[in-house]
Amino acid sequence: MPAATATPRAPDQCRALARPARAAAAGDTASSRSATAGRNRAERWPAGRRAAGRGQDGQATIQTAILLPLVLLLIIACIQATLWFAGRQVAIAAASEGARVTAAEGGTTQTGQAAAAQFAGTTGRGFLLVPHVSVSRTETTATVTVTGTTQSLVGGAGLSIAQTATMPVERLTAPVDTGAP
Repeated sequence: MPAATATPRAPDQCRALARPARAAAAGDTASSRSATAGRNRAERWPAGRRAAGRGQDGQATIQTAILLPLVLLLIIACIQATLWFAGRQVAIAAASEGARVTAAEGGTTQTGQAAAAQFAGTTGRGFLLVPHVSVSRTETTATVTVTGTTQSLVGGAGLSIAQTATMPVERLTAPVDTGAP
C-alpha cells in the first residue's frame, strides 16, 4: 500500500483551519467567527499591503484608451501605404506596356496610349483610380507617363501617383561595313 503523503495547503486554507482552533481555545466559537465575518478585506490586510495597490485602479483602461487609437492609426497607415504601393506598381507596369507598344517598329503614340490605358484599367482596378496616360515619341525614344490616385481609407482625396517609362524606338538601320572579310 502506498505511503500517505500530505498535500500542501494554501496560506488561506491554513488560516481558515486555525481560526476555529483559536476560537475554541478562547472558549467562544460563535462570537469570534461573527466578529471576523463582518470585517471587510481592507481591514484585515496590513496597512503596507493596502497602500501598494492604491492609485492602480483603472490604469489598464487608461492605457488601452491611449494606445488603442494609436494602434488603429498605425494599422490604417499600413493599409494606406499598401494601397499606394500597389497603385504605383500598376502605374509603372502600365507605363512600361505603353512604352513597349509605342517603341515597337510600327507603333504610334495612339496605340501606346490605348495599350497603357487598357492595362491600367484592367489590372489596376481598385488600386489606380482614374488613370491618365500621356505618350511622346521621338526618333530614338518612346516615353509614357501614367498618373492617377489611390483609394483613401480615411476619406477625401487619395494619394497621387505618377510613373514614367522610356524605351528606345525600334528601327532598322543599314549594316555598317567594318572591313572584315
